[in-house]
Amino acid sequence: MKGKEKTEEQLIDELAKLHQQISELQKLNIKHQQIEENLRESEEKYRILSEATTDCILIEAVEGRILECNTAGAKIYGYTKEEMIDLTLADLVPEEFFKKLPRVITDKETSNGIFVPRISKKKDGTIFPTEIATKIVNIGGKSRLIAYIRDITERKKAEETLQKSQQEFASLFNSSPEALVYVNEKSSILNINPRFTELFGYTLEEVKGRNLDDGMIHPPNKIEEGKWLTKKSLKGYFYFETIRKKKDGTLFPVAISGSQVIIDGQLKGLIGIFQDITERKKMEKELERLAHYDVLTGCYSRGYGLNLLEQQIKTAKRKKNPILLLYLDVDKFKEINDTYGHKEGDRILKKVVQLFKSTLREIDIICRIGGDEFLLILPDNSLNNAPLIRERLSKNLEKLNQKLDKPYKIDFSIGLSYYNPYNPLSIEELIRIADENMYEEKKKKKEGK
Repeated sequence: MKGKEKTEEQLIDELAKLHQQISELQKLNIKHQQIEENLRESEEKYRILSEATTDCILIEAVEGRILECNTAGAKIYGYTKEEMIDLTLADLVPEEFFKKLPRVITDKETSNGIFVPRISKKKDGTIFPTEIATKIVNIGGKSRLIAYIRDITERKKAEETLQKSQQEFASLFNSSPEALVYVNEKSSILNINPRFTELFGYTLEEVKGRNLDDGMIHPPNKIEEGKWLTKKSLKGYFYFETIRKKKDGTLFPVAISGSQVIIDGQLKGLIGIFQDITERKKMEKELERLAHYDVLTGCYSRGYGLNLLEQQIKTAKRKKNPILLLYLDVDKFKEINDTYGHKEGDRILKKVVQLFKSTLREIDIICRIGGDEFLLILPDNSLNNAPLIRERLSKNLEKLNQKLDKPYKIDFSIGLSYYNPYNPLSIEELIRIADENMYEEKKKKKEGK
């Protein structure tokens, strides 16, 4: 195992965000220079994330054809990145295994981001063990399979060596980069390696003979979990992520796996492997934040905002409550960008979101649809509440313009629609109606009405 691992799910969300940004910018016909600038920034983020990992990341069509591959992925399979493009699953797995796979992958056939075992095949025909996590995502309106593949050859070799050679056991045990504990069949600690001492703070003299599950390395609410994991390890290899405790009381996230120690056909004990995943968890949280929030303004991203709208509609349908939608566009935003620069445009978008947050309730949802367009989702509100909300926005906008004291004035065009639980419309229809109403208001402004 590696000290720092990145989960496929985080990489998936970051990649989906990249393609969504590209799609939205193209639809809005934003100036080519701005598209290139945003594209380069997003591509650089994805490149850093994908190229930093030692594991394989593939983007595939649902029928199995490879569309994109990172450098580590090509290296794992013995190809160049260029050779990997347009290969299919038939090129990467043994023939017998490929025959069992469906020709078109759907959500049911994916692992939903959880690593599962797989046997893979290199360019030269070498068969090797891997773990794969897969998920279907929508990129540019098309279903794509994201695969995060880990070569576990070395880990498998280590496990087999521990089982086969009692003489080599001590060397492997003590030199392992992961924290190892050796317990007998009753969970009494027989040995720990240097990394275990480094990670948990206990020496061998302090723990030898103690029961691993007595709470020494467990928070109070994890003691029963520890006992369950010990029983699970008696049935074979396992992998589990949880929280454990250092000698000084510090709690930290850890990945635990375990294997049986079989000597001369008899169970002699268990090897518990502990991996500190603190840094990986921090990266997961950061990637989740990037996936859920618009990087520039801090409001919800388009994809996550629409997911929240879907959840709100389900709640509104059950409780028979309305939902008010406001589709807003910053007037003359392109002119401001062209005249005062993109940095000034970015500042306007940030100020606009701050205005929304100061005007609306905490339960209201603000998401950036793309460019200078925003969607406000107001639960338990109908069109009857719209005039008051418009008035509050208008007053706060006037104060904002006075405070900024710029040669231009920020203004909105607003389109309304609302979810009626007694005459429900789809999300697509609700947004279409609000969008059309917004453009109608913008048109009237241009005509001076």
